[in-house]
Amino acid sequence: MSSPSSRHTLKTILREVAVPLAGLALVAILDHQQAGGYLRREDLDKVVAVAYLLLGFALAYRLFCTVVIDLIITGARGRPVPRILKHMIGIAAALAALLLSANVLFSGAITGLLTLSSVIAVVIGLALRPIILDVFSGLSANLDSAFHIGDWIEIARRGGGSTQTGWVEEINWRTTHLRTRSGNLVICPNSTLSTAIITNYSRPSHLSRFDLKVKLPPELDPDRARQVLAAAVAATLGRTDGPAAEKQPDVLITGMEASGVQYWIRFWLNPAEKSADTVTDTVARSVLRHLQFAGIPLSEKVILHREKWLLLDTGTAAARAEVLGRLPLFQGLPAGTIERIADAASHFRFAEGDTLIRQGDEDNDMFLLVEGAVNVLVTVDGKEVLVTTMQAGDYFGEMSLLTGEPRTATIRAATSGGTYRISREAIAPLIESDHDLLDQLSRNLAERNLSRQAKAAASVEGSHDDKRAGLAAMLLGKMRGIFRAGRQD
Repeated sequence: MSSPSSRHTLKTILREVAVPLAGLALVAILDHQQAGGYLRREDLDKVVAVAYLLLGFALAYRLFCTVVIDLIITGARGRPVPRILKHMIGIAAALAALLLSANVLFSGAITGLLTLSSVIAVVIGLALRPIILDVFSGLSANLDSAFHIGDWIEIARRGGGSTQTGWVEEINWRTTHLRTRSGNLVICPNSTLSTAIITNYSRPSHLSRFDLKVKLPPELDPDRARQVLAAAVAATLGRTDGPAAEKQPDVLITGMEASGVQYWIRFWLNPAEKSADTVTDTVARSVLRHLQFAGIPLSEKVILHREKWLLLDTGTAAARAEVLGRLPLFQGLPAGTIERIADAASHFRFAEGDTLIRQGDEDNDMFLLVEGAVNVLVTVDGKEVLVTTMQAGDYFGEMSLLTGEPRTATIRAATSGGTYRISREAIAPLIESDHDLLDQLSRNLAERNLSRQAKAAASVEGSHDDKRAGLAAMLLGKMRGIFRAGRQD
């Protein structure tokens, strides 16, 4: 019993050859009936011979295109053969059929006509040279498989000049159409493509590597610099505007001089899906953020007076106070209070894969991430689900520290890095000695929670100030249950 695919193939072949076969059958009938006596036998033989030639060439062309090109070659290549190849074969077959038919009709007296036609062909060829070059260049591009429909390519002229980048939308006889990211249609003559330098970002892999270079002070430990930069890129992986997560980024040193050390950040993306400019911007902003919180300045290009670089020592109380003062949680607090909180904080380093807090635990330390990246994981039906990735400048654990709530998520290090850890035992004396501190912290904590809710919901009902006041009052009650400041006797 034949399979559905074989039956479909047979139907396709029969459909393609039905018309030529019907024509051949009709010619055979007319030949047998001698066209009803309307033509002389000699003329009828010529007409029949020409009809057999034309219909035979048509049948051979249809069979060749259907069986050899569509079935055999397409099956071996795994993708359709360009239509331009079929068109070229059809034109060649039609010319051959017409020449042979003319030879039959004129009883072989076609030599002079061929000589004249060859001269005419040379004249026409010289006049239509650009068009002919476009046609054969398009055919060559299809046969070489340099790019296909849907590929993201860049076309650059030899010797410099402007470049064109976009998706390949169509390849026809004379031109190739590109659709740019801005929505414009760029039409490139195929003859231009034959002499241009073409970069295909979609092959052999859909991912292409891009880079960002950063110069940092020479006094900085290179291992620490690479950790901070690697964490900055890792924090952007998988985002809608970030690099692809399929391949890991890396950081290399590419040069050294008196003004600084050049670091090369390399990451991967699919340029057909994401703009390289947008992704580079995302990575650059993340790098700047991580460098700021790590206390690492960018290197200057020119040094007129060489002085020792002042790197922010993240292990000192002064550095902790500078970083803590940037957090929304501590906004509105006096500088002296922030310095006392910084004195109570400790610098804690972690390795990739370390679990900093675990969902459901009742410990109460708060962490401020100053280097590296961490994953926020929530256990659902016994499986950990990645919620988001935090980076330098983010903090977590403040609810457990101030209200005593159990941990609502697991925080696991995506890279190595460092945090400032604030324990309840260290901060309790400070809060209990300052009656206004608890009120300010409760308002800041309420504002942060409302901001999270606003991001998660499309709209928030009610007045923002009313909601903040209500939430702050609730949090303040919980905080007073833990700390003795402001407690009503």
